[in-house]
Amino acid sequence: MSPSPPSNASSSTPLGTLELRCPPLPKTLIDAMELINDPEQLEVRPVTEMVERDPLVVARLLQIVNSAYYGIRRSVSSVERAVVLLGPVSVAGIVVGMNMLKLRSVLEGPAAPCFSQLIEHSMATAKLARDLIDTLEAPGLRRQLKPRLDVIYSAALLHDFGKIILVYNYPDEAVALYEERALDGHVTDTDVRYVEQLTFGCDHTEAGEYAANKLNFPELLTHVIRHHHDPSEAPPYDPLLAPILQVIDVANHASKALGYGFASEGSWAQCGAAPSWEGFAAQSTVTSPEALQALLEPDAEELDQYVKQMTRFDVDELNGPRRMRRLRR
Repeated sequence: MSPSPPSNASSSTPLGTLELRCPPLPKTLIDAMELINDPEQLEVRPVTEMVERDPLVVARLLQIVNSAYYGIRRSVSSVERAVVLLGPVSVAGIVVGMNMLKLRSVLEGPAAPCFSQLIEHSMATAKLARDLIDTLEAPGLRRQLKPRLDVIYSAALLHDFGKIILVYNYPDEAVALYEERALDGHVTDTDVRYVEQLTFGCDHTEAGEYAANKLNFPELLTHVIRHHHDPSEAPPYDPLLAPILQVIDVANHASKALGYGFASEGSWAQCGAAPSWEGFAAQSTVTSPEALQALLEPDAEELDQYVKQMTRFDVDELNGPRRMRRLRR
């Protein structure tokens, strides 16, 4: 695929013209995707059986449920008990995160630190998206979204899945673009999608949608992957898609403002300039970027603890003692 410079950041590459390889996905990730697709029917037994098929996931889930972060007083040694305590939908979301970490095994070499930063950003965005649901005050909206809380978490976790695809297909170019910022002095457009079009011939939302369709991701996750930068362009698939996209977009910018950026740092002012800000603020108790900062900064240490807890599996259990690089300042 040869890069062809777009006329602007919103240039669209026909999905049929893409030729991208998808990394091999762990079977447990595919199982978790299928279960998440119907959260209302998600029960303890099928989630327990899914987890028990993967010894690494069993070990990590028990480590998570017994961690200080969750504050459970009695030690939990049963997978089924862990699923009951955390909730089957929540566990399915955690399993998605665990299996994203496993993808690092196919991204060894120069792209590995780049991938680690991307995972940290994704974990932070997912937690913030889940937290921001509690700020929604529009009549009935929070009540409608609460049963889908962990589906929203998984969607936020995967919002930048297209960048994983680009890093997997073009590791050297991705390192130059995302980590070394090789084009910063040559391109004035601040939208990363424009620079991705120049570098790869498609941007990460297009690459993500292509891969999500190829891998049969649930439709909600596919729409989030494709439209998290431009929620207004999302199809009328579900009346709750727009507020979900708005929350994830704001969480994406907030994670950057809190130091969990990928390829670029962020600011609270940029949160207010996000495409989704107006729609989010109209339905939230948080009505200004300053209010968002005041809400989230006091819990920055908790966010750090959460991201460290959720990504430790990547370092300690899959890749040895390698220290993760962080964009935090």
